[in-house]
Amino acid sequence: MKKKLNISHEVESTLSSLDGVQRAEPGDFFFTRLQARMQRSGAADAWGRFLAIVTRPSIAIAGVLLILAVNSIMFVQMKPAPERTEQAMLQQDFDDASQLGITTTFYDFDKPE
Repeated sequence: MKKKLNISHEVESTLSSLDGVQRAEPGDFFFTRLQARMQRSGAADAWGRFLAIVTRPSIAIAGVLLILAVNSIMFVQMKPAPERTEQAMLQQDFDDASQLGITTTFYDFDKPE
């Protein structure tokens, strides 16, 4: 029984603490400052934000240097195709003349041996 009285007392004290509550009012020039902040930040679209980041000098210079580095590495590693040597040409001529790449089968599947 004591708990119920204690709980009802707590409820009454909580409700009585709300008696003097007033509606919260914004400070002076709140809406003016809010509108200025909203216009300044602006809800830019995705392309606008992307261009704002990419056009920063540090990002642009880093991107150009990266592209130049990749191009120079590709240029240095580019090797001309090796020309066929005399030995390779003779081997190819021999293979063509003797027709070693052609496989023929003379097995007759109809007649068992």
